Amino acid sequence: MLTIVLPVLNEQIILRENALRLWSFCRDNLKEEWQIIISDSASTDKTPFIGHALAENYLEIKYFRQEIIGKGAAVLGAWQSFPADIYIFMDADLAADLKFLPALISAVKNKADIAVGSRFQIGASSSRPWLRRLTSRGLRLVLKIFFHLKAKDAPCGFKAINQKTLATVIPRIKNQTWFFDTELLILAEQQGLNIKEIPIIWQDGLNPARRSTIRLFAVIKDYLKNIFSLLNR
Repeated sequence: MLTIVLPVLNEQIILRENALRLWSFCRDNLKEEWQIIISDSASTDKTPFIGHALAENYLEIKYFRQEIIGKGAAVLGAWQSFPADIYIFMDADLAADLKFLPALISAVKNKADIAVGSRFQIGASSSRPWLRRLTSRGLRLVLKIFFHLKAKDAPCGFKAINQKTLATVIPRIKNQTWFFDTELLILAEQQGLNIKEIPIIWQDGLNPARRSTIRLFAVIKDYLKNIFSLLNR
């Protein structure tokens, strides 16, 4: 079983279209049994209504809600609530090209404990605003200096883990927001787990009507705070 999580917060503009796009891709391309979890992080718009409607009309789609705001809370809560052999999450805007999902799954099936989509590997391509590219490279340097992190694209919103990682690393993660999956990789490397990076195609801004909820400088501040907190743990 594959549990595929879409973390959402006030995503009424893109939720239905993107959930069905993912559903169609999984139906046509995945051989394994799968389920899509729309994991709602306390949305206040029409996201709950859309999520419930999708769950009622599509057997493989589930709607899951927590009254905790945070991408980490949404992903980790869903992973821990819907048992699977492989656990996946991707950003709800589907910026990562879905054609790389089978490769992500295959990596975990072939002995990787964690598979990470990477926008920095050879063969990858990325269409992102210059400021986001710059901050990603800066974060990569900071993580390499302080944690000797080998993974090149820690915050990429396209990851898969196995049951071993769920059992041994996930309970140790304290962050509930944007830093959670960077913390996941740091802790996993410290435990000697096998991490495989998959070069992907990434495109921001696929739906011009959608306004990102990310406040970049607030996220950067939160990242730095969590980095130093982890150093002192």
